[in-house]
Amino acid sequence: MNLKFGMLTAAAVMALSSTARADDSDKFLIRGEATKGMMEQNQINVATAEAISKACVEEAVKRGVRISIVVLDQFGEPVYFYRMDGQGKINIETAFMKARTVLNTRQPSKASMNQVLTGRSSEARQISFGNFPNSGALPIIINGNQFIGAVGVGCSAPQLPEWSDEICAWRALTKVMGPQPPLLPDVRPNASPATR
Repeated sequence: MNLKFGMLTAAAVMALSSTARADDSDKFLIRGEATKGMMEQNQINVATAEAISKACVEEAVKRGVRISIVVLDQFGEPVYFYRMDGQGKINIETAFMKARTVLNTRQPSKASMNQVLTGRSSEARQISFGNFPNSGALPIIINGNQFIGAVGVGCSAPQLPEWSDEICAWRALTKVMGPQPPLLPDVRPNASPATR
């Protein structure tokens, strides 16, 4: 009898936890008729991408800085892009380059930067892989391990530990999607350059 009860309890827990996951998915992903043509069930929706972008812009306005922000889907296609007044081409491009780094690595773009700073990789090597080793982009993940895109922020000068492009993205993701993993640590450059 206890075994049967235990199995029923486990089944109920699994059903409840998959319901919670479905709720997250339904809130942040494209659903319904729009998915039929794409044959894709895990694509970030425009409403979520726009909300992340607007939350980041609000943070930038509070700090008195200007940013460019892009949200890419899991395939690297732009879902939402916004540039504040006064942003030049390089500011826009760095937001895209940082987000593409997340797509390549499935990690914050700061991970590539930290590899260069600690001598585990060279900047040339990172660039050869299509990565921009600079902080400012984060993965967008739901249900604990489902990668649905990347958010990249470009052009504000860091004022650590209170402000950076990465902190802006993190605060926006937290506001829109809930608690996020802690940011990677800031590391100091290694004295010897990488030769790899």
